[in-house]
Amino acid sequence: MHTLYTTECIVLGSSNFSEANKYIYLFTKDIGLVRAMARSVREEKSKLRFNLQDFSRGYVTLVRGREVWRITGALEKYSVYEEFKYNKEKLFIIARILNLLQRLIHGEEKNEYLFVSLVHGFDFIRLNAIEKENAKNFEYLSVLRLLYSLGYIAKKEEFSELLELTEIDEELLKKTESKRKQILFAINGALKETHL
Repeated sequence: MHTLYTTECIVLGSSNFSEANKYIYLFTKDIGLVRAMARSVREEKSKLRFNLQDFSRGYVTLVRGREVWRITGALEKYSVYEEFKYNKEKLFIIARILNLLQRLIHGEEKNEYLFVSLVHGFDFIRLNAIEKENAKNFEYLSVLRLLYSLGYIAKKEEFSELLELTEIDEELLKKTESKRKQILFAINGALKETHL
């Protein structure tokens, strides 16, 4: 008998294969990065179809097959794409963050700090009007936390206030702005190390 795993997830992307199937790339709260097969998900009658949209957040039920994870159930909480389709700036920020995540993260390894940071960030950007400068601060803070959580940036005293929490609020974005030069320097240095 196979064990079912239900976990919160963010859908990073997908790729089609065969006639109606897809591979879905998930960043999950409990397992980390997972590449899972969704059978017949492209068929009109598929119940999974609308719950596994790229850039959506929700819950997924997985079973480990011999060679690949399979998705047996999914429930979408919200779709970042749907919410931001009329706000291209917010959509592009989220797309850049998730693209970077997908390029940097390897394999199934739980990273609750990173998952919760992303979720809090998404909730903040969804529920608040953000001016251009604060949108930049949001992106810098999100990328700083992403790189820190994956071990590319050490926790320095100057960043400790920004890294110890997972929430984002106006106050933290102001503090991010005051350290933007140092953050940018740290991010660029870390990305150089990754050879991306």
